[in-house]
Amino acid sequence: MKQLAVIVLLFLLSGNAGAQASPTALLPGNFTGFAFDQHPGAQLPRNVRLRDDDGHTVTTASLFDAGRPLILVFDYFRCTTLCGVVLGDLAAALGQVPLTPGKDYAVMAISFDPGDSPADAAALKARHFEHDPALASAIHPLVGDPADRGREVRRLAAAAGFPYQLDEATGQYAHPAGVVLVSPGGTVSRYILGVGYDPTDLRLGLVDASQGTVGSVADHLLLFCYGYDAAQGRYNAEVGRLIQATGVLSLLGLGLLVWRAARRPEKG
Repeated sequence: MKQLAVIVLLFLLSGNAGAQASPTALLPGNFTGFAFDQHPGAQLPRNVRLRDDDGHTVTTASLFDAGRPLILVFDYFRCTTLCGVVLGDLAAALGQVPLTPGKDYAVMAISFDPGDSPADAAALKARHFEHDPALASAIHPLVGDPADRGREVRRLAAAAGFPYQLDEATGQYAHPAGVVLVSPGGTVSRYILGVGYDPTDLRLGLVDASQGTVGSVADHLLLFCYGYDAAQGRYNAEVGRLIQATGVLSLLGLGLLVWRAARRPEKG
């Protein structure tokens, strides 16, 4: 999936360059440096100051300490290529996740373009999330402080292992596609890589990142049956665990039948 993310990036940047008749200044060999450098377990900086879509200042700590897992996605809000694909796919997949937006998780969409403003953040939210009011309430589109020229966002992105670089020829940024799942408190938990997100990957990743605070019994049973593949950035069913879980459920069902039969009063 990591390779797929890079291929998609190459394709979209090439298409954009062709549309504007401006060849990219990035050499093909440079693109291998735009994969996520995964840092599971890393503590993200808590004192990064950002602005929300109303122009209010927020810190990363205020979102990390809300007691729920976060989906962290880096984009730039005036992007005309990859970012819209990532956010559109994310919104569609979250619409199929049986967790409650805002209560069970929130989304931090952070622009790494120092030129993006709170108005761009509001436009992004309206474009991708406001068709679903419940989901829109869980979205925090954030931009940097213009005074620091993107330095603080770059510090946060570096801690999360997210590389990006401005292509001076096209005016677009090269960057990987994917999201970072963050545990309450601000610790990196999992990476879901590429585009075309599977709702099951997001569901299991959020339950994993919640450290036991989110999810039903069914969610935790599913988590037992799936294993996380860091190289692919997704969850895969583990046949052995599925068989084991099925066997345990069968034994529990059989035991329940025997118990009910034993308690049934004899007629006559």
